[in-house]
Formats: sequence, C-alpha cells, structure tokens
Amino acid sequence: MHILMPEDPVFMTRFLEMEEPLLHSLYYLHLDYLPEGQAETIRRAYEGWGTIQATMPKFLSWHTPTAFELARVRRESEGYRLHSPEGEQLISLYGVEVGVESISDLTACLALLEGAENELGGPLSGALQEIREPRERDLVDNFRRVLRALQIPAPPALLAALEQAAPAGPEREIFLNDAQYAEYEAYRDQFCNALSTGDAFMYEMHRSLYL
Repeated sequence: MHILMPEDPVFMTRFLEMEEPLLHSLYYLHLDYLPEGQAETIRRAYEGWGTIQATMPKFLSWHTPTAFELARVRRESEGYRLHSPEGEQLISLYGVEVGVESISDLTACLALLEGAENELGGPLSGALQEIREPRERDLVDNFRRVLRALQIPAPPALLAALEQAAPAGPEREIFLNDAQYAEYEAYRDQFCNALSTGDAFMYEMHRSLYL
C-alpha cells in the first residue's frame, strides 16, 4: 500500500518513540520473560517497524523534544519544496510503499499491548508498567496514534503529483493544482487528527505546520 511520509517533526517524534523506549525495551529487556506467542508478536512488530523506517528518506529520521515550538515549514529540505496553487510553501510529503504485512504486524502488537494494559498482573502488563513509569507519555496510546496515521491511504491525485519529487525524482519544486491541494488539506486534517486529537492547543500547533 502507498502512504505519505510528511516532513513533520511531530510525526517523527511519535514514530521514533514506538521503537525507543517501547518496542526496544520490550524486545531487549523483556522478551525472554514473555509467553512464546506474545514474544513472537512483539518480535514481528519490531521488524515491521524497522521495515517501515527503512522506506523513509533518510533525512526524515530526525525529531526534537520541542517539536511544537517549530510550528513552521522547514525551509531548507534535502528533498524538494511543495507549494499550494497560490505559491505558498507547504510541508513536504513523500510517497512510499509499505507492506501490508508490516502494518498487520503492528496492528497485532497494538491489540496485544492494549489487552495487557487491562490485565491485573501478568508479565507483559508488568513490563509495560516498568517502561512507562519514568515517562510522561502514554506509550501505548502513542503507538495507537502513529499506527492510525500510517493506515491513512495516500490520496491518488496528491500521490501522482509527488512521483517526480526529489529525492527519488528529479523535481525540486512541485506546485499543486486545486484538486491536489484539496486532497492535501483532507490528508492534513486526517493526519493531525490521528496524532494530536484530544488536546486542542497541540492539535492547532501541529496543524499549523501544514499551513
């Protein structure tokens, strides 16, 4: 399936937190103490996460703890510059192909973690509590939000507009037409809602990245 990867520090922060501390800690510190079926689900999810990360342009693997202070487009990209029909610079998006199996493995892992959160005891429930204690963010909720964002299909007209965009393609400047820009706006709203809904201030700050 084709999805879009935005040059979005909020997304990258949340995406990387799926791996560290959550999946990394489960895989390296707790896997040997879990039932075989649970361990295999987590192992496959960790591999699926790595497969998805490998599809990203390398310069997207950045994040910042002050992402919401950067509520503006990164002007100097290693890829290309995306513009509205009126010429405003937008946040850049990159079309990538992600295997359905990777998404399925993450979905199975999320269901496992959600079930463990509702358990009274059990090794996986205890592991989640241990990982969560020194941190403020709800790591399973973060996992849920990122997965929801990754499951948004790439809008067809917008994806077609990005096929020639650098770094994979030759074009360094892409101007959207009205139909493509309408898909951009709809995608923006879905994506920001998936990642930042529930906190009106943070949602507006996140959405402002996309203009």
